[in-house]
Amino acid sequence: MEYTLHPPSPQHFATLGDWISDAEQCLRWAGPKLAFPFDPAVLQSLLETEPMDSYALLDQHASLAGFGQIFRREPGTGHLGRIIIDPRRRQQGIGQILCSELIRAGVQRQGFRAMTLWVYLDNAPAVQLYSALGFVAEAREGAAGCQFMRLQMAA
Repeated sequence: MEYTLHPPSPQHFATLGDWISDAEQCLRWAGPKLAFPFDPAVLQSLLETEPMDSYALLDQHASLAGFGQIFRREPGTGHLGRIIIDPRRRQQGIGQILCSELIRAGVQRQGFRAMTLWVYLDNAPAVQLYSALGFVAEAREGAAGCQFMRLQMAA
């Protein structure tokens, strides 16, 4: 199956809202600024809290398979966040496709030379994915149970 990044539509945000089923999942995905329950129809405005680019990963049938954002925080560095895969499609390699495409978009569109992210250490599939993509753990104080990781691009 083929997947491509696109700007998300209001319908994509509504679909994302259906993927978040409880307050714990919402906190882990979106952080403390998004309270659960939320109205999926206004999810886009709720997520736009700082400078970032949002992306929908669509399959060849234009069906939403995943979503992620690239935040612009440090000069020359993008920060991946709010990565989520359609619950019915998890453990099928789509997370790797989404993250690889997000990294490529950050390099091509913003000229980022590094990417960072936070990952919950008890999310073993995510930790394994980010390590396989070349992200390396970095000491940085954050939420309990989370690890900061950085991917440095070759010069």
